[in-house]
Amino acid sequence: MFGTLSDNFVATVSRDANRTAIFCGDRSLSYGRLNAEANRFAHYLASQGIQKGDGVGLLLYNCAEFAIAFLACQKLGAVTSCLNYRLSPASVGYALHQEQLRALIFNAGLSAAAAEIMSNAAFCRFICVGEPVPAGAASFAESAAFPDTEPPAVALRQTDLCNIIHTSGTTGRPKGAAFTHETQIASAIQYCLEMGLDRGHVGMSLAPVVIGAATNFFVAYVFVGASQVMIGEYEARKALGLIAKHRVTEAFAVPTQMYQLADARGQLADLDISSLRVLRSGGSPLPRTLLHRVRGVLGCEVLNTYGTTESCTAITVCHTGFEPEEKWESIGKPSYFQNVRVIPVREDGETEPDEAIAIPGEGQLINRGPQCITDYYCLTAEKLRTRGGWQYARDIVRVDSDGYLYPVDRIDNVIISGGENVYPQEIEFFLSKHPLIADVAVCGVPDEKWGQTVKALVVRRSPELTTDEIDRYCLESSELARYKRPRLIEFVDALQRNILGKIDRATLR
Repeated sequence: MFGTLSDNFVATVSRDANRTAIFCGDRSLSYGRLNAEANRFAHYLASQGIQKGDGVGLLLYNCAEFAIAFLACQKLGAVTSCLNYRLSPASVGYALHQEQLRALIFNAGLSAAAAEIMSNAAFCRFICVGEPVPAGAASFAESAAFPDTEPPAVALRQTDLCNIIHTSGTTGRPKGAAFTHETQIASAIQYCLEMGLDRGHVGMSLAPVVIGAATNFFVAYVFVGASQVMIGEYEARKALGLIAKHRVTEAFAVPTQMYQLADARGQLADLDISSLRVLRSGGSPLPRTLLHRVRGVLGCEVLNTYGTTESCTAITVCHTGFEPEEKWESIGKPSYFQNVRVIPVREDGETEPDEAIAIPGEGQLINRGPQCITDYYCLTAEKLRTRGGWQYARDIVRVDSDGYLYPVDRIDNVIISGGENVYPQEIEFFLSKHPLIADVAVCGVPDEKWGQTVKALVVRRSPELTTDEIDRYCLESSELARYKRPRLIEFVDALQRNILGKIDRATLR
């Protein structure tokens, strides 16, 4: 029904060859020029032995070469593997070996990590974007000598694999979720519908384009024939300047970046960023105070999403422009193409999909949809939690009487204190609303009397914040049950978070 990514890209080029596809630094590439560069690189990869079904790693910043390499691989029928450059070389190397990647494309700024990986991967071709090119690697610039004509046609089906996106790896090694052309395009269409995209829009991802939600964001703009800005390395003031320069209409940002943009806006009040209509986010609940600040300071709406790598998409969405204000702290309701249920949680095993909870209530969210994967890529020992086509993400949510979903926490993070289940994320979200708390993480620590007791690690905005003030804040609020309040509080300088802004639970423990 959808065809392949290459089919759709060629159709976009034929329709809009002169429209700008990519802005990157001082460069801009029209769709016609992007197609020509992708053709050159496809010919180059083919000369290196890359063919249909081969894995090609993209260890890249947000740059034009990501777009060129990604699309070149789709023309060859190769499977791109999006690798998070903020992971350790050991984690990237693990994925490279696990997936037996035939080539790894990386920025010169990541040469040290690439060199460490290169020393034990003779089966892989290493290709460097920029200068200097480390010993043992080839230069991306070599592709300029190849023709810009379409490479020889490859027999592709929409059910063939096209792209691998990895889980965040906060609880173990990253695992690859493999998209088919069909699922990748379905995710792109979903993003277009959620954000109301057409060819006149300009997008920019502030998060690395190699992470799942940002990759889907990138593909959506290519699919619809819109423009997008490649930011390179993110910095808040730089991002605001690019929004003004290129009249960006939508940006993808993690919650931490949203705070930073709002802070930086005060220093750049003269910039005209009135083109920005939506900030898209995901991965965390957003406090209403932050949402009001973004709308007031940046002048745009916020589209918050909840999803999983295994679903290859957003499962639920909450748009401040369409939802009542009292629902803004929710993750909304199911998005396009997604079915969602909330089922009871049992200690003796998983509940059947048809055993839905009474509403309002609390339970485990399960979902199914056309983008959901069935297996992890090249990991036969890692099994998905599924039943009857439903994916069990092991996330606890609360459902209100109107059907809005509110994240509580992952089942695996539960703290059992005095026989009561306590979820860290619920407490973190509550504490994050205190004006003097800049960041917070909650965990359970052993306790002889209670089994576990709740401990909070707090980053202060001001030294005026004390443990007594935090305790008073908890006791005086009706939002948090007394038994859930932290009994131990430690002030720290910073907390370890992953690329999506999620707390690194493994490191925290």
